[in-house]
Amino acid sequence: PDNAEPRILIAGLGNLQVTPDSLGPRTLNNLQMTRHLRQQEKNENLPIISGIVPGVMAQTGMETAEILKGIIKETAPHVVIAVDALAARSVKRLGTTIQLTDTGIHPGSGVGNHRHGLTEENLGVPVLAIGVPTVVGAAAIVHDTVGALVAALKEGGEAGYGDMVEHMDGRDQYQLIREVLEPQIGPMYVTPHNIDERVENLSFTISEAIHM
Repeated sequence: PDNAEPRILIAGLGNLQVTPDSLGPRTLNNLQMTRHLRQQEKNENLPIISGIVPGVMAQTGMETAEILKGIIKETAPHVVIAVDALAARSVKRLGTTIQLTDTGIHPGSGVGNHRHGLTEENLGVPVLAIGVPTVVGAAAIVHDTVGALVAALKEGGEAGYGDMVEHMDGRDQYQLIREVLEPQIGPMYVTPHNIDERVENLSFTISEAIHM
């Protein structure tokens, strides 16, 4: 019914054993689950929150979407909140941005591991996604560096080369850099030196926001 208190399923995506990918599981560790308390004590003052850390396919042999579909069928939540680490397209966003969307999420897509999407169309309930960029691809680092190089070249009088690179579309710049870079070093991803501290603080911030 329209006036029913919402039942919320929190999915902590990622791998607890890999620090940059542990945002989702760490957020779940900070959350107070209440669905069982509501069922046992009939405490009307508590929200109805349940949670799951579905792991990654290498650990479970199952798609995250498959696991969540089974849980949704049994527990009938009104909405899923998926928390996940992301791959940034700019160094400036690393650990500094909390991204929100109501269109779901595609786990692993940022690092080339394309999995079934966690979307309302796929799961049958609305999906809110909370993500924080914790890694950045080497191509994105070079892309940022090229931008700084263009500015320096233009300031130093090398306007011809600077203008040529600057006038390329940003996506074309990025794709060109990937094509040149990845055959040499592979699809490398980099994370900040203090990622453990950042993930700990961010996971706590997100869990408190969900509680509120």
